[in-house]
Amino acid sequence: MTRAESVELFLDTASKNLSLLATKGGKYSRIDLGDPKKALERTNLGIDIVLSSLSSSLSDVSAFYCLLGPGSNTGIRLGLTIAKTVKGIDSTVSLYGIGTLELMLLKDGEKKAVLSDRNGDLYLAQEKDGKIEESKVKKEAVSSLEGPFLVEKEDLVAQKTLEGKEIVPVDLLSLMLERKKDFRDFSKTPKEYKPHYAFDL
Repeated sequence: MTRAESVELFLDTASKNLSLLATKGGKYSRIDLGDPKKALERTNLGIDIVLSSLSSSLSDVSAFYCLLGPGSNTGIRLGLTIAKTVKGIDSTVSLYGIGTLELMLLKDGEKKAVLSDRNGDLYLAQEKDGKIEESKVKKEAVSSLEGPFLVEKEDLVAQKTLEGKEIVPVDLLSLMLERKKDFRDFSKTPKEYKPHYAFDL
């Protein structure tokens, strides 16, 4: 399919604030839809809004950038399904993905990143000897951890769990755009473009 000008679409459907961003010719449009549980049904509307503000439509999107998790399981599946559906219609569309915690660890050279689950326990990732180690930490055991911790800016549960410790807020959607070259290319292996919880950790 021939496009007048390439459009890239970034979908943060994994975090506590469902956000979308489209870029075209150096311009970008962003929308924050809020709590994924309340906003998932508005995702397609949000996509239409960010694309139309750039005088574009879904058929103009040449690449999708999605978070693979951990995070909102329903949100992650939705984001990947949208991208793979468009890829199924137009095989020239590119698919890019990265783990949520892996992305967070790319910010400012920090070495620990956390996301909360619904119980207030934390998914923790840290870099050791050039490798990323992920684990789950019960909230009762958080007191033994030392920061600073990268925390998604809308993840109020994680912030409360880490109260009294050094926290660095992260805007995931902005970080996705900033570090897009660090995403893995799944364009030739769309069957592997799946949620992080489907991978072996």
